[in-house]
Amino acid sequence: MQYDKLIDSTYAKTFEGKQFEDTIYRIQANDYLYISITSVEKPITQFVEPVAGINYLNSENQALVGYHVYDNGTIYFPYVGIIPLGGLTMWQARDTVKVYVSKIVGRCRIELTLINNTIYMLGEFAKQGTYNMTRNKLSIYEAISLAGGLTDYAKRNKIKVLRTEFGVRKMYLIDTRSGNQIAKNMFYVYPNDIIYAEPMKAKAIGITPTFSLSVLTTLVTFAVLLVTLTKL
Repeated sequence: MQYDKLIDSTYAKTFEGKQFEDTIYRIQANDYLYISITSVEKPITQFVEPVAGINYLNSENQALVGYHVYDNGTIYFPYVGIIPLGGLTMWQARDTVKVYVSKIVGRCRIELTLINNTIYMLGEFAKQGTYNMTRNKLSIYEAISLAGGLTDYAKRNKIKVLRTEFGVRKMYLIDTRSGNQIAKNMFYVYPNDIIYAEPMKAKAIGITPTFSLSVLTTLVTFAVLLVTLTKL
């Protein structure tokens, strides 16, 4: 978890900058895209059907064929060639593919979907694991709810989101306690993000809410006992 850039989001105030104005996911290297083409020109359409892509299997999409986005942000589409899609939104990518495919198919309809839409929840969550996103972005609260919420040990003021943006690895710190600020400047989780809830030091020494209550009860009982004994 050694990331190059740390953006300290104390009370989410740093999320007001220009870089957070556009919260729509943009295609990056190593993404997998499902592309479907339909046209009235069926014989020609068959040449560009997604049979040359790479099988990308997960629990949600067992039969989809994905096109890999290379490090330079391009994909290779059969009979069409190289198509640059890096940095584009899904809508922009769909329109771009349509421009390239229309050169040989003519009038056509393009469907483009991000297949590798998963996030990774690690640390002090009720249910750690990998979760599939139903859309291209989730608020930090929605992501936490997928994992069943935070445990009693989680550092709620330092939830870490590890992300790669156009080849640059970054780590964001989110203070989930600052509800009003985060609601106004919401932080969104993107596909392939790693969300890590760091444990408090109390966990390492075995202090639990139950343990703390029992210790407090014991101390109060002992104090009452001393007071009683001094009065005898």
